[in-house]
Amino acid sequence: MKRYKKIMAIVMLTLLAAGVASQTQARVTEKVDAMIAENSPLKVNDTDLWLQIGYPLVFGLQYDKYATGNIVLGGGAGTYLGGFALDIAVKYLFLTGKFSPYLAGGPVLYYSAPSQNIFGLFGTMGLQYIFDSGMGLSIGVAYVTAITESEETFSYQWVNDSVSQASAQFGFHWNF
Repeated sequence: MKRYKKIMAIVMLTLLAAGVASQTQARVTEKVDAMIAENSPLKVNDTDLWLQIGYPLVFGLQYDKYATGNIVLGGGAGTYLGGFALDIAVKYLFLTGKFSPYLAGGPVLYYSAPSQNIFGLFGTMGLQYIFDSGMGLSIGVAYVTAITESEETFSYQWVNDSVSQASAQFGFHWNF
């Protein structure tokens, strides 16, 4: 009987030690995983909706989807006083973290009427920062050049029958 009690005590202590060890291991693993996630350079979610002020949209919303940590594909719609603008963009982020310089470019269409439209290309270089909350800011310089000319002159002062100019670009991001 004494031997049985000793065996039971050893089994109980072994089970208790294994349980404590597994709990300790789980807590350590969770802490290490949290530390890795906190210090990971990729802290940006893969979808970004942002208000863009400046070329190419003039004033509009841009929707971006991260294809990889560095490559972002997007499209947007905006307005200027005489019509609307549509763009498709490819953005390359030099860093995969919350802060990154970037280059972007793609086609853009400015449309006011059937005889007042311009198809062009734009290029942008800038900086973006995404906060932990998912909100973010960006600033850049965008250059738009027309590929086609409008049949009629646009009534809006920044867009005439041909476009070839630079503009400051500001963005307010919601990264989710």
